[in-house]
Amino acid sequence: MFNKKFKKYFNYFIFVVLAFFPFIDYFVRKFNIPFSNLWDDAFIVLTFFVSLFVGAKKIKKLLNNPTFLFGVIFLSVSLFSFYFNNYSIFIYINEARILFEPFLIYVAIVLLEPEKEEIHFFIKSIILSYCLLALHGMYQYIKKVPTPPEWVDKDLEGAVIKTRAFSILRGPNILGDYLELSLPLPLIYVFKEKSNSRKILWVISFLIISGALIVTLSRSAWLASTFSIFLSSFWLSPLLGIVFILIALMLLIFVKPIRIRILSLFTRTYLEKSMKSGGRIYQWTSGVINASEHPLLGTGLGTYGGVASYSYGFVARRSIDSAYIKILSETGWLGIVSFIPWVSWGVGSILTRFRDEKDVIFLFIGAGLLAFLLNLFTQNIFIAMGPGTIVFWALTAVGIVYHD
Repeated sequence: MFNKKFKKYFNYFIFVVLAFFPFIDYFVRKFNIPFSNLWDDAFIVLTFFVSLFVGAKKIKKLLNNPTFLFGVIFLSVSLFSFYFNNYSIFIYINEARILFEPFLIYVAIVLLEPEKEEIHFFIKSIILSYCLLALHGMYQYIKKVPTPPEWVDKDLEGAVIKTRAFSILRGPNILGDYLELSLPLPLIYVFKEKSNSRKILWVISFLIISGALIVTLSRSAWLASTFSIFLSSFWLSPLLGIVFILIALMLLIFVKPIRIRILSLFTRTYLEKSMKSGGRIYQWTSGVINASEHPLLGTGLGTYGGVASYSYGFVARRSIDSAYIKILSETGWLGIVSFIPWVSWGVGSILTRFRDEKDVIFLFIGAGLLAFLLNLFTQNIFIAMGPGTIVFWALTAVGIVYHD
């Protein structure tokens, strides 16, 4: 009885922390609480070890979990890559910690196997938390809060775009990454709720998150979310999918900042800037070249793009705007062919459950996760967005263990 009650309260505790992670992290660091730089690591490690104790009987089941097995394979490949490339272990540990530590939340939730009510509490808490982020972001946009000049392309957009929503996060793209994960979640209750008044509440939540996502002016989050919402709505009903695309096209045509942000991608000026040193196309090309020179195991985690590689002189840039190309460059083909199923197997399983069980919770959790994976093509959010990656793994886990 004690274990069952403890497990229930502990599940609610970790779900509250996960849902409100951005706010907790912001205030812990803002007020310089002792060990503020370590609180998130401590939370993850504590959650993991408690789950090992509470869910000990499920460890054998975990060992047959494909996502867990692919994670172990990818970790092994990264260790081989480090060994054969022979560089500083501190660089490897730094990157490996950022990459694998959030996955412990997935392991913990699978072992804890929360009940249906606890999972709905978690999803609704995420919606509330991210609606608050969204409202704050929209307030910033309306008040025209000044943003750093590097967030706007002055040559292509400076005449129209003066500000971008970022809320309490480090930038508009990061806010966009959070919102793309949560955007489909209110739709679960739009379809599940029987009360029309409650349906309206969830529709409003969806519109709030949508509005904030728009004013982040994050193209990658827009495109990833549009594609995933279109697929999920079309899967429910082709008519819904067509209506959604028509609405997206109207926004593109009639909302000037959206039109400028999207059309600027196809201008000659953008392509020329992107191919110069530091631009996206330049980064991607050099990353593929780096991988072609070290095809099997890459150059090692932490050696291509990111603060570690920059600080130790591996490359002359702090980031690489594609998680997939970064992984390919750092761990080679062995790494990328284990990384992709590691992050996507659970998403595929969740969407398969919708096909088989017809419960919209699987469809819309899967839609948010799919948007996150699509965004990895043009953003390195798996490394740069630690808290968001934690929520990605948490949502993947609840989609796997959910049972009616």
